[in-house]
Order: sequence, then C-alpha cells, then structure tokens
Amino acid sequence: MTRPSPATERTVALLNFLASRPGESFSLSELARRLDLNKSTAFLMVNSLVESGYLLKNPIQKAYSLGPALIAVGSAAARQFAPVDHAADEMRRLAEELSVQCVAGAVVAGEIVMLACAGEPKPFGTSISPGQRLPLAPPLGTVYMAWASAEEIEDWLKKLGPDVTQEQKTRFINVLDDVRKRGYATGLEAIAKLRLSKALGEVPSVDGQIDREQLKNIVQGLVEELTHEERVLSDISGQPSYHLSHISAPVFGSDGKVKLALNLIDLPRQLSSEQVKEFATCLLAATARITQSIGGTVPLRSEVA
Repeated sequence: MTRPSPATERTVALLNFLASRPGESFSLSELARRLDLNKSTAFLMVNSLVESGYLLKNPIQKAYSLGPALIAVGSAAARQFAPVDHAADEMRRLAEELSVQCVAGAVVAGEIVMLACAGEPKPFGTSISPGQRLPLAPPLGTVYMAWASAEEIEDWLKKLGPDVTQEQKTRFINVLDDVRKRGYATGLEAIAKLRLSKALGEVPSVDGQIDREQLKNIVQGLVEELTHEERVLSDISGQPSYHLSHISAPVFGSDGKVKLALNLIDLPRQLSSEQVKEFATCLLAATARITQSIGGTVPLRSEVA
C-alpha cells in the first residue's frame, strides 16, 4: 500500500485528534506539542484549514476547534454508514435493559472507529465518544476479523510484530474460529490495562505538565505487551465468574461482510457464565434485527474465512 504524504498524515492526525475531543479547543502551541509538530508547520496547516472552514479559530483565546465545513463531510460520511441509523433504537434498548453502554463501531481505513454510543457511563467506568479510534490489531477486532478473508486475517496477524511465533498466530486463528462459531466476541479486562493506569500515575511532570516523551514510551511498551496477551475468551464455562471488558456482535451487509459491530461495555464486574450468555443472547437478537432491517445476509457461523 502506498504511504500517504507527510502533509496528509499530519492533517489527518490533527483532525483525528480534535474529533476525539469534541467540545475542546487548543492553542497552536498545544497542537504542535501534542502532535509532535514543528510550530511553523502547524501554523501553516491550521491556517489553511481555518480558511477552508474545517477549523474554527477563537479570536480571543487564539484556540482552534473543529469547523462547520466538517458538518457536510460528516453528513455525507454518515450516509455511507446507514446501519448506524438502523441500530440506534436497538442500542438504546440494550443500554436500558442491561444497564450498560452500547457502542457501535466499524472498521475505517484500517482502524476501529466508534460511530455512536447509547447509555451513560458508570462512575469510574469506560467513557467512549463517537470518533474515538482503536488499532485494528490483535487482540482487538476479533468481531470484525472472524468473518474476514484469509488475506485480511493474515494482514491482521502481521500486526503482532516480526517476533510473533506460529504458535501465537495459531492461537488467534483458533480464537477467530470460536468467535465465528459462537457468533459473538468477548474480552477479559486486561492486566496490561491495570499496568497502564499505574504507569500513568508514575509519569513525572514538570510544572504540572506530563513528560510526554516518557509517557509515549511507556504507552508504546504496554501496548506491545497488550498485543501478546490473550484477552479473548474461547470457552464461557471454565470459571465461576468473569470480569469482561466487552461483549461484541456483528451486523452484516448484503455481501455477508461485517458492516458494523455493537459492543456492550461497562458491564457488571462479575458475571456468571450463564449471565454472559444471557447478555450475548440479547445482543445477538438485536444485531440480527439490524442485519435484517438493512437487507443483510448472515453467513454460516461454521464457515471458514
């Protein structure tokens, strides 16, 4: 795949950064620091985006935020993700009946992008906003990859890194098989997530500002560890209770491909195996109705990718 130009990458990074922080605005210095940009480069970029209406500049605070031109772009993009509109009522119903958050996500340009959310986050729970992104890399994305082609799965597994063993790859392939047969994916709360929280509390600061270079190194190291941890459950019956990070199920398009995934998050801290299956049954019923409403086709669960 052809690598985009540096200027394009910088512009995309800036818009993604602001989209993940709706309602916030940032000075030129803050944007340059957070995106690791030369200040003069950042100045030229944001001014061009302001002129085109993609950014707004507060004349008093000298801060930048997303601009009105993106509304038209967003509306046009939303029409490409019609399943989200069909999913809205089902998402609200799931959030209310199960007392969880229900988040809709899709794969966009090689990343998992959160498109909509229903339900309120619990105190100290997970907070997710539309526009937030996650890497489509093991162990993330099993609900999308379980019905993917062999070539797509191989590309996904390559993101484990050059040192990945065949045994590790086989383990993830088996996980995808289990997800496909069961119809939904689950994930355990990762130990690495706890290590990340602890590490962030230990990052030194100067004058109240976090040492971002050290933070970046810590996060990168923990993400590498995270990708080598198997967080996905292949058998919901081996333990008396589970602390799950999510339960996810796919919505299929007319071509039998995963167009959207609904994710239940902010789950109770302890779920019995029967409760996990009850939550999953409710979720599967909802995604089946959405699939039907958009004229989708559900592939056989036993099909090999």
